[in-house]
Amino acid sequence: MRLTCLSRLPLMALPLIALPALAETPLEKALAAPTDGPAYRFDIKIDDGTLKGEAQIDPTRPEGERLTLVSPDPATLKGDAAETYAKLQARTSGENLWCTSFTANIPADAKLISESGEAAVYSFTPLASEDKDLEKVYKHLTGRVTVSKEKPAILAFEMFAEKPFKPAMVAKVDSFSLKADCTPAPDGRTYISAFALDVSGNAMMQPFSQSDHREVTKLVALPGDATLTAGDK
Repeated sequence: MRLTCLSRLPLMALPLIALPALAETPLEKALAAPTDGPAYRFDIKIDDGTLKGEAQIDPTRPEGERLTLVSPDPATLKGDAAETYAKLQARTSGENLWCTSFTANIPADAKLISESGEAAVYSFTPLASEDKDLEKVYKHLTGRVTVSKEKPAILAFEMFAEKPFKPAMVAKVDSFSLKADCTPAPDGRTYISAFALDVSGNAMMQPFSQSDHREVTKLVALPGDATLTAGDK
């Protein structure tokens, strides 16, 4: 049959010569994973250098009341610890529980660097959305994300500096490390079960260091129609 005869083939025959669709990569599947699901109450351990304690977070409570400090007694807090607690109360919403919150930092050109039968690891330069200050930092970092090959989900996320860098004329970052471990919730979405941020350097000729370590446990699905996505406030 000459090539010109293809135009005379019946329509039902066309799928037999159609090119196969390109399969989605594990990363593409993970980034497109569902974000809707039940809201969860959970416990969290906090240690940021100024406040070390345990709290409970209920994302369905009114804004500003979602974090309840279990220990130490909030009435005993002073100085930096009291200030940190006030900021946590004001800013905590519960949406950053989910590992899908990292998708905004992962570009489309992330490169596959290793894989096993269960997971794939990608490397990239992190995106900083429209935050110009973060962009000055993120462009010096390397990002890595581990995704499941069995179910669409992020399993781990990290950003780190391979060498010191200067995000501004008067500031130098000597080390930067952010790591997050992700664990499946009862509904299948992965949540940030452990988080560690450690940064050190100097600014205006003064040394600085920042750390923020958190551990999430005891997820309890809330009754009723309560739902929460990675974008809820």
